[in-house]
Amino acid sequence: MARDNNGYDDLLSMFEKEGAPKKNKAAKPAEEKSEKPSAPPIKENTMAQRFNKDYADISSNSVPENNGKKSGVYFANPPRNIKDRAAREQGVAINGETKRKMNKRSAALKESAQVKEKKKNEKLKTAGIMLAIIVGLSAILCLYGIGCINDVLALHVEDKSVEVRVEKGMTDNEVVDILHDNDLIHNKLFCKLFIKFFDKDGDYISGIYTLTPSLGVEKMISTMKTDYKNSETVTLTFPEGWTITQIAEKLEVNEVCTASSFISTLQTVDFSEEYDFLKNIPDADKRYHMLEGYIYPDTYEFYVGENASSVVRRFLNNFKNKWTEEYQKQAAERGLTIDEVIIMASVIQGEAANSSQMSTISGILYNRLDRPANFPYLECDSTYEYYEKTIKPSLTSSVEDTQKEIEYRANYRTYRDPGKEGLPIGPISNPGGDAIKAALFPKDTSYLYFRHNVNTGDIYYANTFDEHQANAKKASAD
Repeated sequence: MARDNNGYDDLLSMFEKEGAPKKNKAAKPAEEKSEKPSAPPIKENTMAQRFNKDYADISSNSVPENNGKKSGVYFANPPRNIKDRAAREQGVAINGETKRKMNKRSAALKESAQVKEKKKNEKLKTAGIMLAIIVGLSAILCLYGIGCINDVLALHVEDKSVEVRVEKGMTDNEVVDILHDNDLIHNKLFCKLFIKFFDKDGDYISGIYTLTPSLGVEKMISTMKTDYKNSETVTLTFPEGWTITQIAEKLEVNEVCTASSFISTLQTVDFSEEYDFLKNIPDADKRYHMLEGYIYPDTYEFYVGENASSVVRRFLNNFKNKWTEEYQKQAAERGLTIDEVIIMASVIQGEAANSSQMSTISGILYNRLDRPANFPYLECDSTYEYYEKTIKPSLTSSVEDTQKEIEYRANYRTYRDPGKEGLPIGPISNPGGDAIKAALFPKDTSYLYFRHNVNTGDIYYANTFDEHQANAKKASAD
């Protein structure tokens, strides 16, 4: 089919005049142009609309047939749709700008998302921290509450014994501090408040107390006070000549107080402010038991669970009552202190088989003391037994105790190598009234020696050493 070039050229010419994109195509000869005038331009809204209109008009025009065939305007390779081309060109510009805007917006959204995520993470972190704090505080409060209840009720505690010392005139707060320092309680602030609102009346008694956490703070406090009105009592008798060690053991067996708290109270509490007869005791720190000799043997009624200080005061009060004005006057006449009388009485108590022998033995001991050149040592078996049976078993093999053993031996044994000249450094027992009276009122005698039959208790006296040796055969023969 032959091309109609005139229609094609006219169409191109129209687009070039209307501002359509120009193409670098060679111009056709003038004679080939169609002499048919082109249709007047119709103003359209867009170039694409005008092209569609004009193209429709051109296509509708008839042309002579060529070789009997119908001819017309056609495009072997028609141009791209102008409308699409314009849209594409416009779209490229729009797409570029849009892409930049979209990229910018995408970056902004991404940044905003990151900020939100960061804030979210921070909130979660803060919430986690707050939750951990709340849980931690709750756990602490729970543990504190359990500890407070445990201090009062002693539900889950170790049953360990601890000795504490309380001074006269101490306040509740000071006593609670002592309990806390010795791990008997764990929440002293709570215990102070508890005692403030639930404390029983009564003052603290100075002394050494053996306490356990299982008592609970309320019972610990009541133990250190004087209110025993509702407690069970026990009556105990202590024989004359018993040592502090023996007395302490009996007190513990009968649940009055522990032996350790009783002895610790004797050793550490200064009772001299309350009892004048304990003032100015010489060499108190070198004695095995400082108040040995002053725990007056007698029958007593104690409260079960009574504190050791109260128990000690019962003994000392009894001694004070038994030491009469007559005794004090007689001691002064003989130039003796109360302590020297008690030391002598304790030796007499240990040497005599019965009270009838005491005054004579007392006279013999004073005779020997009055002759130090001839009798530097009393050579009394009772002092040797006190060292061997009372002091020595309580010592260990440690260096400290080994040194103490040497010192005690030198201070209590009244025999030579080594031994103590004259009376021992302190009482060797707690003498009764008969022994004290014998020490104050010795029998006037010339005897310097005495010996016992260990089986019958009979006594043999002598003025000379030869007589004393002869009495040995008599004592063993009987």
